[in-house]
Amino acid sequence: MLIVYSKALVGAAIALALLNTTAFAAAETNQIRIAYKEPKDRDLVIIYEDMKERRVLERLQEFLSPFKLPRPVKFTFQSCDGEDDAFYFDYELTLCYELVDELQWAKPKKTTEDGVAPHDAVAGPFFSIALHEFSHALFQTYNVPVFGREEDAADQLAAYIILLQDKTIASRLIRGTAYAFLTESKEEESDSTIEYWSEHGTAEQRYYNVLCLAFGADPEHFSNLKSKKILPEDRADACQDEFEQIEDAYKAVILPHVDQALAKKVWGKLEVRTK
Repeated sequence: MLIVYSKALVGAAIALALLNTTAFAAAETNQIRIAYKEPKDRDLVIIYEDMKERRVLERLQEFLSPFKLPRPVKFTFQSCDGEDDAFYFDYELTLCYELVDELQWAKPKKTTEDGVAPHDAVAGPFFSIALHEFSHALFQTYNVPVFGREEDAADQLAAYIILLQDKTIASRLIRGTAYAFLTESKEEESDSTIEYWSEHGTAEQRYYNVLCLAFGADPEHFSNLKSKKILPEDRADACQDEFEQIEDAYKAVILPHVDQALAKKVWGKLEVRTK
C-alpha cells in the first residue's frame, strides 16, 4: 500500500502566496535531482546495487526532464524500515528498496496467458508508482485544482503519460501495472484487508481503471480487454470518454509546462529491459 501525504486546504492568503511564487519562478527543464542511499540490510544491498547498475533513477531523471519546473524535485532511493512504499512530500519523492523487493516477489515465474512477462510485472508498476508520486509534485507545482480524490487523479495522470509512449512499450508497462493491482487485490481478499477507508481506491478498482484508460486510448491495440471480457462491456463502452476527459485535462493544465521538443526526443528513447 502506498503512503502519500494528503495536502490540507490552506487559507486564501497562503494559497495566493504559493500561486505567486510559482508564477514568478523561472521554470526550467532538467529539474529532477536523484540520490541512492545505501541500505544497512544485506538483502536490500543487492537491490541497491542492481538499481544503481541499471541506472534506474538516471533513466527516470532523463524521462522527466521535459517538465518545466520552477524548483527541483528530488527522487531518493532508500530503505524504508521494512515498508514497501513510495511517497511524496514537498518536492521530495522517496522510492523504497522494499517496494522493488515486493514487486520481485510478486511477479509471475513465466509469461502469463495475458502476455505479462515477469520483468514487465516489475517495471510496469514501479514506473507507474514513480509517475504517480511525481504527479503529486506536478499538482503542487502547478496549483492544479482536482475534483475528487487526488490519489485517483495521480493514477490517471501516470497512466496517461505511459500511454503517450510507443504502443509496445506502453502496452507492456500498463499490463504489468494491471497485473500488480490484480495480484494485490487477490491478497487483500484472501487476508480480508481491503481498506475501504483509504484515500486510495481498492486494488481491484485501480486494476479496472488503468485497463479502462488503456482501452480508451487505443481500442484496437487493447481490443482483447473487451473481447476476452477482461473489462466488462458496460465499462469498456465508456472508456474512450474517460480517456478523452483525462486527455483534455492534461492538455489544459500539464502540457503547457512540457518542453514538447525535448519530450519528443526523450520519450521516444524509453525502453523496458527484458531481463
